[in-house]
Amino acid sequence: MAAPAAPHAYPAHLVEDWRLRDGRAVRIRPIHADDLAMHTAFVAGLSDRTGYHRLLSPRKPQPDELWRMTHVDYAHELALIATLEVDGAEQEMGVVRYVRGDTPETTEVAEFAVVIADAWQRQGLAEKLMRSLISAARAAGVRELADITLYDNLAMIALARKLGFKVQRDPGNPNVSRLRLALDAPA
Repeated sequence: MAAPAAPHAYPAHLVEDWRLRDGRAVRIRPIHADDLAMHTAFVAGLSDRTGYHRLLSPRKPQPDELWRMTHVDYAHELALIATLEVDGAEQEMGVVRYVRGDTPETTEVAEFAVVIADAWQRQGLAEKLMRSLISAARAAGVRELADITLYDNLAMIALARKLGFKVQRDPGNPNVSRLRLALDAPA
């Protein structure tokens, strides 16, 4: 049996400073293993509605899932978080993620997700994070981002359309809409 591939180095080139509309400084960066406690607190702080829209169910991520969300194989996936300093401590505001398919035929297609903490919604953060994720995915050779969302998640559907995603109600499940974005070849 072959040894597992060595993990790829932390993509520090994706670290970016940005400002909210009100001028507050935000850091956008790839998540890393040391973020487990912060990411756990972020997920625990989501409202039931926001969590439901993200997971399409009322279930809460379990500790092993949260560990997996912060221990990323950067060759296979990427999670970008937005943070700011609150009372001297870094606080997570939102996260976007893509995960490539597992087979050679599907590595150019990635599922994506986005969730913004309730206090930071409607401030342009989801759009900024998604634009950063799209750029990083394109540079990594991802050819398509795809996901589903609840048909009544109007904010996500509006954002997807603004970013150029094709939005289509799922004929097999009218409770969800499919979101797809074809990415151009890397520049």
